[in-house]
Amino acid sequence: MIATPGSTGPGTAGPQAAEWEVPADEVPDEDVNVLLLAGQRPPTDGTWLWVTTAEGRPAGEFTALFLPQNRPCASGGDVLLHLAPATDPWEQAAIPTVRVRVRAVVAGSLVLVASWDHLAAGDWPETVRTTAVFAMGALKELQEHGADVGVRHQVDLQTAAENATAGFPGLPVTVRAPAQG
Repeated sequence: MIATPGSTGPGTAGPQAAEWEVPADEVPDEDVNVLLLAGQRPPTDGTWLWVTTAEGRPAGEFTALFLPQNRPCASGGDVLLHLAPATDPWEQAAIPTVRVRVRAVVAGSLVLVASWDHLAAGDWPETVRTTAVFAMGALKELQEHGADVGVRHQVDLQTAAENATAGFPGLPVTVRAPAQG
């Protein structure tokens, strides 16, 4: 992450807040501490973060990888954050807000888990953390109980987000009977 020229650095608010530099074509090798993105302005076109770790306790580990701006993709079982500046014509720029969507990739579909249109730029990571933890846990449980969430299939996120429908997709499931004892 690099602050753009004229920014006052990480954690600042207002029109001169730092903006994230997102890779154009490659997923970076290092996770980003999501908590350190607080107070910074997401790119105007928005950006996708692939959540890699989310602990439920406040100030716990919460990391992600920036997905490339050009054709971001994810696989079944992935939990994602889509962030963009809030777009309210009535909003005053003195306190920037962020639009955040928590989404999960399930069986070739992009599922909306939760959505916030106006989170304070400095507070959004802690607000969305518990939802990311829930989504990761739910997908793990589905997989452990035999649901095929489509881990082997890539989903183009921009196309999927444009064509997203409400509801959870049908899952191919292999049910394991409990052991008789």
